Amino acid sequence: MIKITMFGAAKEIGRSAILVEDKDTKILLDCGLKIRPKKPTEKPEGLDKYAKELQGVVISHAHFDHSGYIPGIVRAGYEGSIHMTQPTRDICEILFRDHLKIEGARFWNEEDMYNSLYQVANHYYEETFQLADGVSATFYDAGHILGSASVLLDWKGQLIFYTGDINTFETPYHDTNKYPTLEDISILISEATNGLRDLPDREVPNQALVRAIYATHKREGVTIIPTFALGRGQEIEAILAQEFINKPFNIYVDGMILKMNNVYRRYFHEYWVSKKILEWCREHRLEVPFDIPNFIPVNRNLADDLDSFRKMIVSEKKLTVVLSTSGMLEGGPIHSYLHYAAENPNYLIAISGYQVEGTVGREILDGSREITLFSWGNKKGIKIRINAEVRQFSFSGHAQRNELIKMIKAINSEKIVFVHGVEESAHHLKEDLANGAEIFIPDIRKPLVFPD
Repeated sequence: MIKITMFGAAKEIGRSAILVEDKDTKILLDCGLKIRPKKPTEKPEGLDKYAKELQGVVISHAHFDHSGYIPGIVRAGYEGSIHMTQPTRDICEILFRDHLKIEGARFWNEEDMYNSLYQVANHYYEETFQLADGVSATFYDAGHILGSASVLLDWKGQLIFYTGDINTFETPYHDTNKYPTLEDISILISEATNGLRDLPDREVPNQALVRAIYATHKREGVTIIPTFALGRGQEIEAILAQEFINKPFNIYVDGMILKMNNVYRRYFHEYWVSKKILEWCREHRLEVPFDIPNFIPVNRNLADDLDSFRKMIVSEKKLTVVLSTSGMLEGGPIHSYLHYAAENPNYLIAISGYQVEGTVGREILDGSREITLFSWGNKKGIKIRINAEVRQFSFSGHAQRNELIKMIKAINSEKIVFVHGVEESAHHLKEDLANGAEIFIPDIRKPLVFPD
């Protein structure tokens, strides 16, 4: 008998933590925190008491909703190996350090962080590794971000496949996700993020963004692209590099994107990224896409007073694009650019990702034209008008609905568990998959029991 319990990411997105167990063995899949706008993070509910009983922890990728509580489970007493890919480990270290600066030692401290990184065991794709007696795991390329993986568990002869976060589109850095072509996967644990929507082919938003940049320049405006530091930032850099490599555009890159670029540079190899992007770089004699001459990193090598320098950037009458964190406009350098540029009707704010309820980005998308920024240590905030054009581009790092259904049907599992999606999204997928499989939409801390 196998039992599966969710401590987060059940009828929600955030704090993924899935316990798979039988009478002898307990394995944890992912260990994340839930990031909430303007509120403290939430940890997996009730997970700590199992920390000392776990035989293994397996992490699908570095996004904080899948990795952010790793030091917390170590603090709670887990002493075993934490299995992930090498890029995931390197990205986690950056995110852990950043989290301590933002939220402090609320759930875990610096010592817990170092202990957890010491416990990491790195693995390659399609390499099988042992977790416990009779239990092994194999990573498959999830195509989501650098180093992301889906996980195949061989549980004493019974196969369980956990998708993690997968991308069914070909993107500049990644081909589509991979999954095992086996006929006897008995339990599929699948993300349900985009169960309510289909997305256009990736070339559609790519080309739309480029056209919007040209149109903005034609009216003497600057394009400001708020973006996530990890994955989306590098993807948009590649789109811009391929379009503007021999054109007189200045492309300023700001915020944590620059730290993540260092990791992408380290793993810019055909094992981790697509052959297409490698061939394009070889053709243009570049080590990585963001090495093109008109990419300008915004850091203290350029100016001591970065706020004044950012003001100068958006005041230029040159062909200018700004790519900056944070992706949901909650903080970071993007606030400086908004402060100095958002009132200009010739400018464009190009939203490149999903905006969670309660974020500044969501406020703007919903039509608010006066927002409050809390940067520069100003507790009362600074109110600014949004006169710039605002557009959202349909980039997503997750499987679109039709392709997810296609993959699920190809795997043809007897039992399907939907996680990492709102309840409506999971139910929508369940209705589309009336194919004889048992489909489960679990609640947090309510175990699913699967007889042998």
